[in-house]
Amino acid sequence: MGKGLAFLLVLLVVLLAALIVKVTSREAPTIQLQGQIKGLGQSTPIQFEVRDPQHSVRSVQLEVRQGKRVFAVPVVAGTTEVRTSWWRFWRKRPESRASIQTRVGRKEIPDLQEGRATLRIVATNDSWGRFFRGGRSELSMDLPVRLTPPQVQVLSFPHYVNQGGSELIVFKVSAGTMESGVKVGDYFFPSWPVRDSMPETRLCLFAYPYNVDPATPASLVARDDAGNETVSNFTYRVFPKKFHTDTIDLKDDFMTRVVPSIMSQTPELQDQGSLLKNFLLVNGQLRQANARELVAISQKTADHFLWTAPFIRLPAKTEASFADYRTYLYNGAVVDHQTHLGFDLAGVEQMPVRAANDGVVAFAGFLGIFGNAVVIDHGCGLESLYGHMSSIAVKAGDPVKRDQEIGRSGQTGLAGGDHIHFTMLLDGIPVNPVEWWDPHWIHDRIEAKLAPYK
Repeated sequence: MGKGLAFLLVLLVVLLAALIVKVTSREAPTIQLQGQIKGLGQSTPIQFEVRDPQHSVRSVQLEVRQGKRVFAVPVVAGTTEVRTSWWRFWRKRPESRASIQTRVGRKEIPDLQEGRATLRIVATNDSWGRFFRGGRSELSMDLPVRLTPPQVQVLSFPHYVNQGGSELIVFKVSAGTMESGVKVGDYFFPSWPVRDSMPETRLCLFAYPYNVDPATPASLVARDDAGNETVSNFTYRVFPKKFHTDTIDLKDDFMTRVVPSIMSQTPELQDQGSLLKNFLLVNGQLRQANARELVAISQKTADHFLWTAPFIRLPAKTEASFADYRTYLYNGAVVDHQTHLGFDLAGVEQMPVRAANDGVVAFAGFLGIFGNAVVIDHGCGLESLYGHMSSIAVKAGDPVKRDQEIGRSGQTGLAGGDHIHFTMLLDGIPVNPVEWWDPHWIHDRIEAKLAPYK
């Protein structure tokens, strides 16, 4: 046998072995769920991702099996991949991904019944594996099928709420409810158990934020772990409020004092090339970012009230009120509009700042337009904010008592002089502190409604 023929035979054997490896390969895509699926309901959202580092995702199938019946659910996969020419096989291919968002339930499968069902996801790639049928992976889940939405029963009355103010409702939900609360426009205020031993009896502090039309409907919303949702009406009355307006004449010396200091501690802000433009950036974009940060801070609230006595007000002069609408002038021209969502309280310079009530420090540090600030969590989404402080005497995680000194007033952030910016927050949304300073309002709106569950 010649050397050439021998080499050719060896090459054929190698190629045949490689082919056998490829056609018998079990390399398959991976299926990764986004979130936990606890059951199937009327229309349960399903989200998952299929990935393959070596091959293209060829098909994704989703089906529901119940008894002897199999229901196919159409899926549309958004695939991201870069194909490589077949002859450039030595180059590593980018990962292929298919993202799927769909819904599965009675609305999509009219014949689906209460009980149990198997949700099955199958993904294949375009490899030569399984004798040219492609690598295949499967994910199956045995799930309960619940088609009855949660039930909601209102237990408290009456419900009177001021625009920009707060209110409390007590209601009961049926077993299996995973999330419930009050929806006002685009805002959702979650509920909390009135007691650990009564998880289905809920309290919910909600608000009509200052910028929400009083005619906006409020509703109770309850969802179970299968995605079923109930929207219920309840009796309430909203009292519209007219807020103050104010004009602020911007001066270069004020902007020179406050703007560089804020921007030096906020490196994500880009210098706009002028003092006025930098002020407008801080007063607008940073103000909005700080508002989002307050909402994020509120997510760590305690699941019960941390306070018992009424909230206290600092003994200081009111320099500005809640929801004052401010027009900013520079050299006589209007350059900005913003709403002041708190009270500016001024006394002696560096006066002691005291906690409005018992709670736990949720944040202590620099907070943009508020300068040095403290946020105290009082439980169930309720918090108090203290801004413009010259010094802070607490740190995040510290328990604090009502009337405890937490720092000193100052003029950090967007402050024109030594004072404290104080407001109450509900799930990070500013609400009028006047109500929380009023023992009679707290008794009527909060304590009287919770008294039966003590």
